[in-house]
Amino acid sequence: MLFKNEHTLSLMPKIFVVFSITVASCLAGYLIFGNVNDLISWLQPYKADGNFIRQVIVISCLLFYILRLFITIFVFLKRKFVWGEAIIVAGLMSFALFSLAHIGGSSTVEINLLDYSGIVLFLIGSWMNTQSEYTRHIWKQNKDHKGKLYTQGLFKYSMHINYFGDILLFTGLTLIAQSFSLLIIPIAMALNFIFFVIPRLDKYLATKYGDEFNEYASRTKKLITGIY
Repeated sequence: MLFKNEHTLSLMPKIFVVFSITVASCLAGYLIFGNVNDLISWLQPYKADGNFIRQVIVISCLLFYILRLFITIFVFLKRKFVWGEAIIVAGLMSFALFSLAHIGGSSTVEINLLDYSGIVLFLIGSWMNTQSEYTRHIWKQNKDHKGKLYTQGLFKYSMHINYFGDILLFTGLTLIAQSFSLLIIPIAMALNFIFFVIPRLDKYLATKYGDEFNEYASRTKKLITGIY
């Protein structure tokens, strides 16, 4: 991710990300709910013929995620969003969401405790991400806060609690999909945050806010409250 003190609309890269993820989700929905005989011939072998209730849950989660993504990218995200980052994000996220939806939609396992746990994690993670971004967005609308670091709301408990929310919600989707192999998605996401995104963001914030950030970092965990 590119972290610079530069705010631009970056409209086209943002549209590309949302469009790509929406297309991937629509394709998953087509394979899940389309009649096998009505599917395009080369897609018929990929028809997802699983538990109907789980299929509804999976697609509902995807629709909710896309709505949140739209709000996050077009309302909360103010920094410059370059094409290189957009292409990587669009590709990885489209693949991850399609895989979760298609494998989940193909599962014939009856709804069980994993599904309920997954739904809870998905909702908590979604709330955690959106709530933290929303309160920061509202706070920054106040002109008196210009040039100041936001450390309130959920950010009191973790410097990057919005990222932790992403990890939780994707873990929830994995449980709903009934595929432990797909846990590689939230694990890879967590490792990316820990070793790549957070260090770069912290370096940017330290440069921008100086002692204010250093004091905040000295008393607040980076990702998971009370752990890391």
